[in-house]
Amino acid sequence: MPARRSLKAPDTTATLQPFGPPADPSTPTVPSVLALISAGRLLDLCRLLGCEVRDIAGNKDRLASRLSEHLGGRLPTLLRELGRDELRAVCRRHGLDPSARARGDLQALVLEAAGFDPRAATVRPPAASADSLPAKGQIVHARHRQWLVDDVVLGAGDESPLVRLVCLDDDDPGRQLDVLWNLELGARVVEPETHGLGDASRLDPPAHFGAYLHALKWSAVSAADATRFQSPFRAGIKLMAHQLTPLMKALELPRANLFIADDVGLGKTIEAGLVLQELLLRQQASFVLVVCPASVCLQWQGEMQRRFGLRFEVMTRQFVAYRRQEHGFGINPWSTHNRFIVSHALLRRPEYRDPLLHHLGERARKGLLILDEAHVAAPASASKYATDTDITRTIRDLAPRFDNRMFLSATPHNGHSNSFSALLEILDPVRFTRGVPVEGKKDLDPVMVRRLKRDLRQLGVERFPRRLLVQLALSNRGGAWRLERTSYDAETGEEGKTVASDIGQGQPIELSLGEKLQRYMELCAPESGQGRLPFIHMQQRLLSSPEAFARTLEVHAQGLAKKGGPVAAPQQQKLALKERAARGSATTDVEADPETHGLSDDALAEESDAAVRRASAALPSPTDEARALLAEMRALAEKARGEPDAKSLALLGWMREHLCPAIGLGADARASRAWTPRRVILFTEYADTKRYLVELLTAAVAHTEEGEQRIMQFHGGMGDDARDEVQRAFNSAPDEHPVRILVATDAAREGVNLQAHCADLFHIDIPWNPARMEQRNGRIDRTLQPAAEVRCHYFVYPQRSEDQVLETVVRKIATVQRELGSLGAVLLGQIEAALANGITRKARATVEKVGSDAKTATVDAELEARRTDLEAVRAEVERAGRRLESSRRTLEVEPESLRGVVEIGLRLAGASSLKDAGKTSDGRATYELPALDRSWEATLDTLRPPRARTEDFWEWRQKPPRPVTFHPLASLSEGAEQLHLAHPLVKRILDRFLAQGFGAHDLTRVSAVVAPGESVVRVIGFARLTLFGIGAARLHDQLVPVAAAWSGEASEIKPYKDRATSVNAIASTERLLAGSGRAPNATIGKRIQQNADALFRALWPHLEAEADALAVEARQGLAERARREADDLRGLLARQRQAIDKAEARLRQPDLFDLQDKEQKRQVDLDLRHLERRRAAAASEMESEPAAIEALYDVRMSRLTPVGLVVAWPESMT
Repeated sequence: MPARRSLKAPDTTATLQPFGPPADPSTPTVPSVLALISAGRLLDLCRLLGCEVRDIAGNKDRLASRLSEHLGGRLPTLLRELGRDELRAVCRRHGLDPSARARGDLQALVLEAAGFDPRAATVRPPAASADSLPAKGQIVHARHRQWLVDDVVLGAGDESPLVRLVCLDDDDPGRQLDVLWNLELGARVVEPETHGLGDASRLDPPAHFGAYLHALKWSAVSAADATRFQSPFRAGIKLMAHQLTPLMKALELPRANLFIADDVGLGKTIEAGLVLQELLLRQQASFVLVVCPASVCLQWQGEMQRRFGLRFEVMTRQFVAYRRQEHGFGINPWSTHNRFIVSHALLRRPEYRDPLLHHLGERARKGLLILDEAHVAAPASASKYATDTDITRTIRDLAPRFDNRMFLSATPHNGHSNSFSALLEILDPVRFTRGVPVEGKKDLDPVMVRRLKRDLRQLGVERFPRRLLVQLALSNRGGAWRLERTSYDAETGEEGKTVASDIGQGQPIELSLGEKLQRYMELCAPESGQGRLPFIHMQQRLLSSPEAFARTLEVHAQGLAKKGGPVAAPQQQKLALKERAARGSATTDVEADPETHGLSDDALAEESDAAVRRASAALPSPTDEARALLAEMRALAEKARGEPDAKSLALLGWMREHLCPAIGLGADARASRAWTPRRVILFTEYADTKRYLVELLTAAVAHTEEGEQRIMQFHGGMGDDARDEVQRAFNSAPDEHPVRILVATDAAREGVNLQAHCADLFHIDIPWNPARMEQRNGRIDRTLQPAAEVRCHYFVYPQRSEDQVLETVVRKIATVQRELGSLGAVLLGQIEAALANGITRKARATVEKVGSDAKTATVDAELEARRTDLEAVRAEVERAGRRLESSRRTLEVEPESLRGVVEIGLRLAGASSLKDAGKTSDGRATYELPALDRSWEATLDTLRPPRARTEDFWEWRQKPPRPVTFHPLASLSEGAEQLHLAHPLVKRILDRFLAQGFGAHDLTRVSAVVAPGESVVRVIGFARLTLFGIGAARLHDQLVPVAAAWSGEASEIKPYKDRATSVNAIASTERLLAGSGRAPNATIGKRIQQNADALFRALWPHLEAEADALAVEARQGLAERARREADDLRGLLARQRQAIDKAEARLRQPDLFDLQDKEQKRQVDLDLRHLERRRAAAASEMESEPAAIEALYDVRMSRLTPVGLVVAWPESMT
């Protein structure tokens, strides 16, 4: 009984001739068969059979004629490529019986009618050589694994042959291994005659066999079927409908070159993870590199590990040192793992970049590059024509080495047409060429996903929180501060009522300082240049806090009094690092390495001070009036440092109302000292303001319950562990951690999710870079925010002219985000540029006019036109949703099914069952894992609570794993862990099932189940069909079942001829296995056990026949996709050549750009030369690139392996 068989072999029918003359005009011939085939299928057959027909691709008759001429009389060759339904059509056309199920039987009928000897046309698989040396394409067993022989290199003389192998096992597919065959102990060729199911020493319980079948189904993929999703079931996420669209588009592309340009907070990291997981499952990604800002490296690592079960290494100085210590100094650290995360900053450095490029070579086969914040790689300039930056050149050199590329950015367009096309060319150089304008929807549709939160809310696709902007206007009348609170909806602009209240007594020092600084700037500040820098810094800091202003004012005064100043902060930082290295100390967990995370807040402040001091020292001597103003400001600022400003009074009032009634600098003995569950974030740009707030709030909460634990800080320069600790504490349930207030600098504006239990945020100061304000808001206004409403507060002093400008900025930001979508990135940049020279009347006028220039029109034409078609967005989301449900039904992935498989897997590992452990916040059941032996410790580590920075590893490992659930978690702070198909615990269990019959023998793979309501004993045999492409890439994987009735001798059973009967028998038996089906009694079990081998032997030829038919259908699907994608690519290349001509003519217009600017002229010249190179390359790509696409879907080998046997025994016969 053959157990494994290659279903494809070399063509041996080229010289076959009919053994008799044709019987009559209806005799099958090559032309008569081709007449029944569609034009598209004819094209696929031409490619498969090596017939060149590109010049007549659209004409069916000419295609059939050309292919008929190419084949001559080789009818067996043609029939071998036809599917079962096509052969049945041929039979009907020529008056033959089409009822046979096996392709071989249908081929034999046609060949006999055509006068051929069917036996002479039979294709036989390759045989091993007489000396047991394997042949290319065979399967061998070595080192406890199954391998495909990729090549055999004979040795000279007595040297052992070198055999190149590719792993076929599910837990390590595609791994390459070279062995010296004569020296490899235990290596053998897997012969079909000797390796099958083996002896059935016992019957497997029905539930065990059902779990085994589920494991096989869940691992099945097909490159031909772009509609079947796997990754959503291998992710621990609460899946949102819109997050499936990028996955759908990626699978429709021959290479996953995709730009995810969704809005801030829509989950681009999760969307990229879904695509990544799917590519890994389909063996289209083997080396993965994530390039992102340093501040989000830890977030990427954590999300990939926790959500997708994927371990990434973060490339740092410490990682390099560790790898060299482990492997030796000469090791290339990039070769020690296959998934890395590296920051933009480190990638630009030669000591990290050059080893990476060396490791990748010219092209990393099956590589995937994920570029987060991809807009940083776009050429940038404030002028009319954008020019390349260092990071542009770095990414442009790196990206072509990866087969697949994903770019992520909420702001993909900077207003420069040439910049946008240059960025897209890095993503997909076949579709886009820099210098060639992007033609909106038509060009972007296949490769870009772009949605805003308000679009999805408007469509009713998802529920996102409503964002309220809350203006806190502070005014002073007669020494009393008054607060006017006005909120308005960020999406609609609808304004609510204004509520006024008195917040306390105090002198208007902030207002006086503003007036004096304005006059001081009129006297001393130059119109532009470096000399204006101290005045801009003072203006910014006064708008933040008196504390920050006092520091900068003092530095300015020191600079005026003394030429020069201390050593600049960057030099100080380098000296400090050298001293620390000399002492042999390492960077602590609390403090980050400046090389990867940037300078700390204090170091940045010192650097700013040094710049202010130098610029101040270079100013002309101030006038007497200016000196007097300076002295007055210094005195007022010093006075203000010792008492709360109006912002603090308003903030304390809000906290008393919403957090704890006893908060305040004057204790009220009657007020409750208890805290509510509410949390709040306070954002500031400056370390001095943060320090001032922390000191003030610490005093204000000191007399409340657990006051010393209520405030946490987040600042620049924190190490990864410290950042993670703050994030975990702030996201934990309020009854688990007492923290209620987080005071943060802009180091927290990206890379941390803080929305689990916080819906309130205060901007203590308004950033002059408006994009930062949106990033701050995005910490709580994002997916998985449980609150229906988030409130983003900001302060203004209507009596201070600078605040009037900032109020205009805030309103403008809201309008831009609400009305102009991704144009916001361009316009926010214009607002920042308007404020670059300080707040002046001119700046206010410029801010008012933002949104009316050519850049706005460019972005609208090239990017936004696609997004505004909301019905198209809805259709994409719904289409992806349908594919998810179809995949769920096909794969049978349900929480209860997964729980059953885990339960059985744990029992096979010698453990007890799962125990109830309560429920999640949304009522889902959780379970406690049983005790497992020490070999499971590393696996269970992924389920333990996060380890604290100061916690000893072995002490942490003593903690029990958290409860598990099989449903998505509703909140970031749930105390349970979701188990999914890619979770390390589940993967270990599934790998054990997938190894049955190879490395593991827990199951005999023979089972029996009692079937209620049946009257006939039914037998179902299962096999697994796998089609492999280049490098043993799995192109198609499918379970092949065959059902038969057992009424006589086991060796004589025949499958059902009626398809409906067969399908129903298989479906009902699988339901019994997956449900509560019970095994028959011992007597019946013994009989089944004794006949199992004969039953499976009798079914095996029919399993082979069915697999043969399914393999041809799968190859047809692969060929059709290859043809479609190759033809699309040829069309793209043809259009690109035309676009290059137009772009070149445009760039040669002398008056189009300011070519007096040397950088612009140089960039235009570079782009012109690049267009010439692209034109030359396009001709060769017209041949090579479509051929490369077609090669991705070429089937190099088919494999059929036994899976098992199930007998459904009628209950009435027990």
